[in-house]
Amino acid sequence: MVLAGIFVPLSHAMADEVRLCFSRWEPYAYDDGDGATGLAIDIAKRAFEISGHDATFTQMPHSRCHFGIRYGIYDGILFESRPGETVESLSASRFALVNRVLVAVVRESYPQTAYEGLQTFEGANWLHVVDEDYPAKILNNTQMYPVDVGENAHGLLMLRRNYVDVVFRDLASLHFGSDAVHEPAGLKTLLPAVDIEPFYLCMESKFARVTADYDQAITKMLADGSIDRLYYKHLGFSQIAFNRYFSGSSQPTLPQDRLMP
Repeated sequence: MVLAGIFVPLSHAMADEVRLCFSRWEPYAYDDGDGATGLAIDIAKRAFEISGHDATFTQMPHSRCHFGIRYGIYDGILFESRPGETVESLSASRFALVNRVLVAVVRESYPQTAYEGLQTFEGANWLHVVDEDYPAKILNNTQMYPVDVGENAHGLLMLRRNYVDVVFRDLASLHFGSDAVHEPAGLKTLLPAVDIEPFYLCMESKFARVTADYDQAITKMLADGSIDRLYYKHLGFSQIAFNRYFSGSSQPTLPQDRLMP
């Protein structure tokens, strides 16, 4: 709140400094050479600022983030889909920071035009990026064959050059990442989404109070429009329009009526 022009954080207790780790995920979180940036980074930074806590953000592969938490280098992780299954004892945020809308990208010549279950990819080679998180139904599907690659592999280029038949990508990253698909690309996205999974900001259990303060700040930001303004800043439209745009139910069309004037 603001008293006589002075900003007063929501939390009046002693401020904590939390060290958060994140894996690169455009447009949500990435290091552009000048530090951490992206939609999720800005949301988290603002929430910690409101709650009176300081936060630092370091980009690392997902598994190294967890390694760093176990060895006391980091206090938490920006994106975690299964907080109850981690080796570390983590306290998850109340609200998901982002939702991953996982879609299948194939070449224009691929015979299927929509996703109709994993049988859609029977006999196909799919790009498996080592250290990336995939749903169990993809990892355990014996009807298709993984092609293992490192985290810096150019998956869409490999798809265009026929090294693989299908690439599973987050829909937002596909449209807003540094390798965003622009027409004509020779590729097509099969909808609806293969999987939609929430990812939470998680901190060690000893930071439960900080997590609670963060949740309170996020609630405030949802109510006062702060989060919508950050969506406008990074993507050009509100959170509601974003959720509709990436519903995965039909070919996405940019909602021009919701764009900031």
